Amino acid sequence: MKNNTLLISILLSCGVMFSGCNKEDKLDSKSVFVDSEIPKNALDNYLYNNYTKPYNVQILYKYNDNESNMTYRLVPAPYDASIRLSKLMLFLVMDPYSEVTGSTQFLRSNFPKIITYTGSVPVQTNGVIILGTAESGTKVSLYNLLELNETTGKNSQFLNNGFFKTVHHEFQHILNQNKPYPSNFREISGSNYIEDEWNTKYPGTPVGIGSAIAAGFISPYASKADTEDFAELYSFYVTRSQADFDAMLNVENSTAAGRALILSKLAIVKSYMKSEWGIDMDILRANIIARYPKLSTFDQTTLN
Repeated sequence: MKNNTLLISILLSCGVMFSGCNKEDKLDSKSVFVDSEIPKNALDNYLYNNYTKPYNVQILYKYNDNESNMTYRLVPAPYDASIRLSKLMLFLVMDPYSEVTGSTQFLRSNFPKIITYTGSVPVQTNGVIILGTAESGTKVSLYNLLELNETTGKNSQFLNNGFFKTVHHEFQHILNQNKPYPSNFREISGSNYIEDEWNTKYPGTPVGIGSAIAAGFISPYASKADTEDFAELYSFYVTRSQADFDAMLNVENSTAAGRALILSKLAIVKSYMKSEWGIDMDILRANIIARYPKLSTFDQTTLN
């Protein structure tokens, strides 16, 4: 009797198990792991219409740890500053290239596909502040948006030093990856490139900067490597008037010999941009410089 009772219990248990897995039963097809759709705000729409559609460029202004450098303690970019930088970069960078080349295609084909904004700046252990980085020819990261406001947004020197010289510098790296520049550029300074010692040999003081010029480098950082030298020359030249560029070359402690080396390298940069990309750097610079006086009245906050 006990055995029969036990057998019945087992069969009943199996029946419950079988009924629970009846092939007629269907699992709920809705997953709890589906990301919720976040409504787009005014800046999202502006970026899509003014960057993504014409240039195939994505601006990431919201903090994303997958796109951030986790080596440093960084804070997100303020929303208002993200609006300012997006409008200013369109005005001072994107539009000049499009006007000079005659279409949006040059930037659409070559400009980095992702640009990230971060509020603070990464600081290396040696005290060097990083204003921007480029990765694999597809991404540029811009920092220091905490300092971008109504006052600094009208200051061309601040904008160039903090953002747009960096954009041109990193963009030049990408162009060089696509079409290498002539090897005779490196031969001008040859063994005088000093890699990571640039910050100690040519500190960012008037004397250090002048010494870099005397050695044939447009900036202390240009002495790091020929790739940086090329990008520094390009980015300084197109973001400064001839008077300002000449003033850079004639700082205290500079020499005529050093200036001659810089100008010989600049000639190669100009030739490269003209022959490989069809861009006259003097025309591009004139377009950019002509926009600086308009910053005082340029609308940096209205999204349309």
